[in-house]
Amino acid sequence: MYNFLLSPFIYFFKDHRIQADIKFFSSLVFLLPIALITGPAVPDIIVSICALYFLIKSIFFKLWKYYQNPFIWIFLVFCGYAIVRSITSEFPSESLTNEGSVFYFRYLFFSLSLWYFLENVKTFSKCLLNIIIICLVIVIIDGMYQYFVGVNFFGNPKFSSDSNRLTGLFADEPIIGRYVSYLSIFAFYLIYKSYSLSKKTIIFSIALLVIGEVFVFFSGERAPLLYITLFSLLILIYIPHFRFYRLVGVVISFSLIAIILQFNTSAKERIIDQSLSQISETKLPFLPYSELHERHYISAIKMFQDNPLFGVGTNLFRYQCEKKEYQYKPGSCTSHPHHYYIQLLAELGIVGFSFLVSFYLFLSFKALTQLYFQLQSNFSKTMSFDKVLIILILLVFWWPLIPHMSFFNNWNSIFLMLPIGFFLENIYNNKDIIKKK
Repeated sequence: MYNFLLSPFIYFFKDHRIQADIKFFSSLVFLLPIALITGPAVPDIIVSICALYFLIKSIFFKLWKYYQNPFIWIFLVFCGYAIVRSITSEFPSESLTNEGSVFYFRYLFFSLSLWYFLENVKTFSKCLLNIIIICLVIVIIDGMYQYFVGVNFFGNPKFSSDSNRLTGLFADEPIIGRYVSYLSIFAFYLIYKSYSLSKKTIIFSIALLVIGEVFVFFSGERAPLLYITLFSLLILIYIPHFRFYRLVGVVISFSLIAIILQFNTSAKERIIDQSLSQISETKLPFLPYSELHERHYISAIKMFQDNPLFGVGTNLFRYQCEKKEYQYKPGSCTSHPHHYYIQLLAELGIVGFSFLVSFYLFLSFKALTQLYFQLQSNFSKTMSFDKVLIILILLVFWWPLIPHMSFFNNWNSIFLMLPIGFFLENIYNNKDIIKKK
């Protein structure tokens, strides 16, 4: 295990073919999983530095190939439109500065820097994977200690307003489940990308998912649990050689959850009992959101109805929902609508909404096409499974039938955009590297 964790870094630092600047800035990316535990500031600085580095280097060395695909230009047009809409909104300064939305394009150049590092650093994926594994182990151990004892190793208590939710190393923020869910799913992909397919690789990757989903259940966070559950379902559908092991993993997950619940039932009260109660109270019952989320959605839709084409402006839901005409019930006003698609409808109208929907439809088309050819046993037209996995991850992370954090939240956006760099490298690298099915 010691050699497994360290050997990629030894090779990375000893490889004299890697330019010094690439070695330095790619090392910053390796620090991201650690930085994300500290809060939004440090990881945002890392993302911005890597983005600026790639922008300058790509211009100076004329690395135009990274820009020669429609995704890049559509993303830039979206960012440009969002800035223009902010400037022309009722509260331009607030719209531009909240959560750094004026610089949202930094995520594009950060993603391009990842693509660049993947092509120039042979062990990039392995190094990032190992850091993620170390962080997950530490965060999960600390979180489970908090679950049973009431405080984590540093004395941080559970979420103050809801004793059934964990915070762990995230101080007073109940986001530990989202951290573990996102990184467990992404690590699954990195294992597949970094190592040849073998029984040992499959068992290790499934074990990682089992540990992740068990912990996310006990974290008390429902949306991250849905993410990891949906991803597991998609694996069963799309990755044939993982099916048996994934089914065994599901049985193990349920067994572990049942055993731990015998000692403490608080997670069951929130994840199962409270969830069933809340989703039955909505206008469209038994969808994965609560009646409180529905109040946010209705308030946002009212804004959209008044501003259907262009919306009220980026990050302005929090200001506009104070107006009487947009209020629905007590609690309908908050910082954001808790749904990416509804947020864009309210804040950027049909124009902004169309960018995100088009991207999701593209991913869905790719996934459905893959499934069709698999069912037809036409493997000459199927994508390699590493390409399929990265598309499935994006489908899960941007899944519309679930509550979300703010679209422009920088901490959350880093998780969403991290797979984009790997997606670009897989889809637009003009290589046809097909792994054995």
